[in-house]
Formats: sequence, structure tokens, C-alpha cells
Amino acid sequence: MLIRVLPSLETRKDWLSFLRREVPYCLVETPEVLVDFQSTFLQLTLFKEPSLDPVRYTLGSRQRMEPAWQLIKGCQWRLSFLIEGLESLDFNTHVRDKPSFKIPTDLSVRKSFTRERRLISPSQSGIITPLNEGGACWTLKNIQALLAYDQLQEWTCLTDRFVSPKAALTSITLEPQRWGVDTDARGVRLSLDGEPYIQFSHRIRPATRRLMTNQNPLI
Repeated sequence: MLIRVLPSLETRKDWLSFLRREVPYCLVETPEVLVDFQSTFLQLTLFKEPSLDPVRYTLGSRQRMEPAWQLIKGCQWRLSFLIEGLESLDFNTHVRDKPSFKIPTDLSVRKSFTRERRLISPSQSGIITPLNEGGACWTLKNIQALLAYDQLQEWTCLTDRFVSPKAALTSITLEPQRWGVDTDARGVRLSLDGEPYIQFSHRIRPATRRLMTNQNPLI
């Protein structure tokens, strides 16, 4: 799965752009939070120290997303302020007793600790950065960027089995020792276990940063 990585969510424009996405789910670099707003509930998974389990806050209403949206608006659209307010709450008492951080009466707030192994913070993860120009010497890291951001064309499988760019990206990420890269007059050629496997040419264009998460090998 490719997860969008945003530098921040600190303005109304940031939030509106986030919610207009087909899947409103992303990692934020500052503060380091996984934001999930795919239902009427807003889930915020806060990454602290690498040795600690992430803290997850679940905010919302069963019927509508308006209460969570109003809380975001009340925090001046600043995710950092929202996280700071949630961190100040004592969940061993009534969370609405905090005078400096008002929780709407129709909004439920829950705190939990997640132990999902695949959840990693942006600073601890391998963020794949899109290429701005082609390289004279191609590496597997460059190839990952081309595949992740669809910066390629004329994708040709050199065996009887068709392999999609997404499947190739997953395999290169999880099993780099099996892959080799070379170039010739026709473009970039990938080999798998020493045998020619895929041929394509690159197409450099602007793209958005993404994070490659753990997946099962597809090849």
C-alpha cells in the first residue's frame, strides 16, 4: 500500500484538500501522526518514541462526521493544537472537565494503545522520494522511485509471465538481493535472480511523496 505523506495539517486548506482525497488517510510529518478520516470517526495515531507503542485517539459520532469536524475547526485547523489538547486530557477522569480544551457534548473521545507491527512513523520509515532527473547510474533505489510514482513508460515483461509495476516494486522493496538493474539503448532493464525480467524507459515528472508500507512478496 502506498500512503500519502504530508508535511503538516495546520490550515483549513490543508484539511479540505485531505478530505477531498479518494481515501482520507495519510501520515503527517509534524507532528508525527497517522490520520484516518474514512468514516464519521477521526482516528489519530500519535508516534512518540520508537520504543513506545503508538497512542491512538478516536474521535467522532456514530451518525455524522460534523462533531469531529467542529473540533478540528475549534482548534483553528491546527493538528498540532488538537494533539496537544488530547495529550493534556486525563482519561482516568471525565475528559470534558478540562476547561482549556473543550470537547463537544455530541463527540466521543477514546484513547488506546496500538501494537500493530506495520505502523511506523515517518521519521523511522523509508520515504520514497520521486526523481527529478534521470541518473547516469541507475540503482534499485532509483528504480523504486520510478515504480512508486509511475515515472515510466513502455513497460515490457521479458518472460511469459506478466508482472505489474506495483508487484515489481513490492518485490524489490522486500527482496532487493534478488534484483539487478542495467541500462541499454532501449532503456532500463531489470533482472530477477540473474535473468532478464523487465524492460522499460523512464519518464521523469513531478510527483507527490509517498511511503511504501510492508507487503507480502508478489513474485
